Amino acid sequence: MNKLWGFIVAYFLRWFPHGLEPGLRRIGNPGPESPVLVSGNFSLTLKRLIRSLVGQDLWLLVANSRGINVWCAAVGGMFTHHNVIAAIKTSGLADQVRHREVILPQLCAAGMDVKAIREEAGFQVRFGPVRAEDLPAYLAQGKKKTEAMSRFRFDLRHRLDMLLSNNTMFYLIVAIPLAIFWPHRLLAFTLLFWAAAFYLYLLFPYLPGKTGWSRSLYSALAVVLAIPAADFFRAGQPFLHYGWMIAVVLVFSTVGFDAAGILAAMPSDAEAFLHRLGIKRLGSLLQEKTLGRVALDREKCRGDMICYSICPVGVFGELDPDQKITLPWQNACFACGACVKQCPHKALSLQPRP
Repeated sequence: MNKLWGFIVAYFLRWFPHGLEPGLRRIGNPGPESPVLVSGNFSLTLKRLIRSLVGQDLWLLVANSRGINVWCAAVGGMFTHHNVIAAIKTSGLADQVRHREVILPQLCAAGMDVKAIREEAGFQVRFGPVRAEDLPAYLAQGKKKTEAMSRFRFDLRHRLDMLLSNNTMFYLIVAIPLAIFWPHRLLAFTLLFWAAAFYLYLLFPYLPGKTGWSRSLYSALAVVLAIPAADFFRAGQPFLHYGWMIAVVLVFSTVGFDAAGILAAMPSDAEAFLHRLGIKRLGSLLQEKTLGRVALDREKCRGDMICYSICPVGVFGELDPDQKITLPWQNACFACGACVKQCPHKALSLQPRP
């Protein structure tokens, strides 16, 4: 029952931190030469990771990410090399393995100084694939990633996974007072809220608009215009249900609060808006970082291709004739900062968007 409750809290209230105990875990029957995977301690991620590793023999080093998934925690400065170094030293990992290599999730690269891990903990770092389900194939291929393993897919499966977990909290904030004080409104609100959520999350890539908020607004506008039109033809009163017109705008705005940053490789509207208000830190939901897109200093580039393999959305292309990295999809950058952090020559930086 406790495990079920833990899953419910972690999945449906994903906005809130929910962590498990850090430390060194055995997966299967590992030995001194077995690989070492590193993960944050967000309970939902950890459970999915362990499930994907059935049949493997390896060590799993769980570092403290404050109960937040590794991508958000790394970008927000809550899961860094300091956490990994602390986990290595306190777990006694060096006494369990003869090699000196750990495999980190690619999505935590924005927070990791691999040189510091090597110098302070004595372990080399590899960045594994984006998805836990690719780990068995990655290990079987001699720890080599394909391009597909390096890219995060904002596909239908991802959008469906995020639909309930991201919106349940917002739904409950309104649904609970309605159930107590205006129970006759609860069913209509429930239908409206989840219809808007399914519409936006399933169709988001195909909706018009350059930002997440504009796509939400255009969707709300289509419904709002349909309501008075129906009321006019049915009863001759176009504003008979003006209250529901307001409710539609509010619901679509709530559901689309950070749709761009969650459902697509787009800059976060919510973070950009809060930054413009001067709010650069908001608990675990927002940590100070540069907003913009990646820029290349060609003089410093040595063509290492680390950025190519570490970028989760595929901003970089092949090397040009001068052996410099190319940026054919620069506009797709949403400023996670992983490439900037991992470039050994400091050839990359995050610059404001034009």
